[in-house]
Amino acid sequence: MDFLSIIGELTRKRVEALRVDARAPSMVKAIERRNSEGYLALIAEYKRASPSGVIRLDLDPWTYFNHISQYATGFSVLVEPFYFLGSPIFVKVALTYGKPVLYKDFVISKEQVREARELGVSSVLLIKRLLGDSLWELADYAMSLGLEPLIEVDNEEDAVEVVNTNPNVMLGINSRDLGNLSVSLDRAVSIIRAVRGKAGIIIAESGVKGIDDASRLAREGANAVLVGTALMRNMELARGLSSVAIK
Repeated sequence: MDFLSIIGELTRKRVEALRVDARAPSMVKAIERRNSEGYLALIAEYKRASPSGVIRLDLDPWTYFNHISQYATGFSVLVEPFYFLGSPIFVKVALTYGKPVLYKDFVISKEQVREARELGVSSVLLIKRLLGDSLWELADYAMSLGLEPLIEVDNEEDAVEVVNTNPNVMLGINSRDLGNLSVSLDRAVSIIRAVRGKAGIIIAESGVKGIDDASRLAREGANAVLVGTALMRNMELARGLSSVAIK
């Protein structure tokens, strides 16, 4: 197959995706259902690049979601275009698989929340450290539109503040320090310990490289893991991650 044939087929799929008019199911309910079956939920992220550099450009979203969908509880899709090479079109592709979908951007405005709603996702990422005092205004706005906000924190103080304000929201605990971008699962575990039993759903983000990492987070109290880079580099890892039991 020559290049023009390949790019032509991908363009046809992209145009078809633009026509998708679907609404993703609840991320919260999907995670709770997976936990009730005795397993850690897997949120698989389509992530072509990061501030550290390109992860993988040869893996198109159809190939990724086709392979991962049988194992994933839900999807996370990057839409940030500069550092992560994301796009709303990837959200449209994810929606065709009938799974919950998280709109992942550095959300700072109601316009972005409205875009998430119009695309058809179930959840939107809101970062406590980025939003500061405007966090809850955007969280309330997202919920008024029928979205389930995932509130992300990278330190114990913010985590405790979030669960004390609203223990019912999904709490994303990032093992990556969002200031210097260092990654430490020990940091994530420490934050989980500070809020476990107080947060309805805990999603551990970043730094999961394999089953041992996921199992450790499950033992500490995580309800789900969000995995991007490791799955982009090795999609076969999804099978093992999807079989991690919770205690």
